[in-house]
Amino acid sequence: MMNEIEQVEEKFGILDRVPVGVCVLRDDFIVLFWNSCLADWTKIPKGEIVGRNLGDRFVHLTQPKYLRRLKQIFEGGPPTIFSSQLHKYTIPIPLPDGEFRIQHTTVTPVPRLEGSGFYALLAIEDVTDLTRRIYDYRRMRDRALEEIEERKQAQEALHQKTIELSARHRELILLGEMNDLLQACLTVKEAYNVIAKSCKSLFPQVAGAVFMMNSPNNLLEVVASWGITFTSDKLFKPNECWALRRGRLHYVENMQEGLICQHLHENLLPSQYCCVPMMAQGKALGVLYLCAPEHQGITESIQLLAVTVAEHIALSLANLSLRETLHNQSIRDSLTGLFNRRYLDESLERELYQAALKQYPLSVIMIDVDYFKQFNDRFGHEAGNEVLRQLGGFFHQHIRERDIACRYGGEEFTLILPQAPLAVTQKRAQELRDRVKLLSVEYDGQHMGQVTLSLGVASFPQHGTTSLALLEAADAALYRAKADGRDRVAIAS
Repeated sequence: MMNEIEQVEEKFGILDRVPVGVCVLRDDFIVLFWNSCLADWTKIPKGEIVGRNLGDRFVHLTQPKYLRRLKQIFEGGPPTIFSSQLHKYTIPIPLPDGEFRIQHTTVTPVPRLEGSGFYALLAIEDVTDLTRRIYDYRRMRDRALEEIEERKQAQEALHQKTIELSARHRELILLGEMNDLLQACLTVKEAYNVIAKSCKSLFPQVAGAVFMMNSPNNLLEVVASWGITFTSDKLFKPNECWALRRGRLHYVENMQEGLICQHLHENLLPSQYCCVPMMAQGKALGVLYLCAPEHQGITESIQLLAVTVAEHIALSLANLSLRETLHNQSIRDSLTGLFNRRYLDESLERELYQAALKQYPLSVIMIDVDYFKQFNDRFGHEAGNEVLRQLGGFFHQHIRERDIACRYGGEEFTLILPQAPLAVTQKRAQELRDRVKLLSVEYDGQHMGQVTLSLGVASFPQHGTTSLALLEAADAALYRAKADGRDRVAIAS
């Protein structure tokens, strides 16, 4: 083990000089590196802890809530953050006044020097001062609001103070209005529009944007912006932003001397800017970016407001995304991505009501995959599922935006076509029957042959005026198409 400790010391020795606590752990919780900053903070010299189990010194780190997340790091999972809000004292470190340092801890997997597996690199930042400033700002703001009504007849010397208090009061009102609107949003897209308009009112003197993490590409893309000058890339990587790297507000007052994020345009730099990470549920969701035009600055009060706004936006978007996900799960078929039977029944009732009210036609196509059982028998159940998945994508591509594609059950599908008369629907059903034959479905490197469909068409009002009657008419037509030899379109009688 001594050889491993020496190798780790050589690799990470440069971190001994940084003003951030750094610790490298092996998957058995043995400390392999303990930098000077941690030694100063904890009063534990390297010689007393390197090569020993960290859990012996700090027993609370062996609790399941820490072990689960650290296990993911040792397995090479993504970096994790123990925020100062939920985990203030990852490694309890006293201050001279007897209180403990408030910490923001980032844990990153680094490959082991020998063999497979990963070490956990803990970077512990002291955010005590920033946290206290935020708390002080909130206390000051609350006190100021209570004094506004009491000091309406104050002396002229307090006039400037009154203006400042009014500004804080206005911010609270706007922040409350933004929260109310975000709570009323039904989709994330609606929320982005609310955020852009609310931030334009909250930050009237500066331009800015909200960037959200795009999960499939792991890139940040702009979803809302305000102001006339856009000085940042609209799509960038997380490591191109210092705020995301540090997990805290990053403010640059002097563009000639400050540490500038890589996502800013080199030839269009603002006079000042700040980035605020938007965190929720222990992970980064995006960045709130503010940039000041020439001859203007981003004051400390604007920075503090930006931190508060970022917190509210992150929490609202996280809740809204969860709500959208749960809603989609309740109305979508998980295999094909089409709507499910429940959504079909609700939508058909709604569309029939609109069709009857506005006197326009509506048609339904019932679809069955021919000889589907042969796919399962010959290639296996998963191969059959792949056929259904491919058909889900096929129907998405070949229907109008207003049409509703549903999985009826098993290998049966239903299409609802509002404002489509019978003749048009029959033609479109024939097109679907012809085009599906061009669909090439492979599973496990094996081509599964041509897919054909049998389709039954029924229209409102000639084949039924209720959803049940219309579906039964289309189903009867589908049954006749199958009885006549399959791979054909039949019209309800």
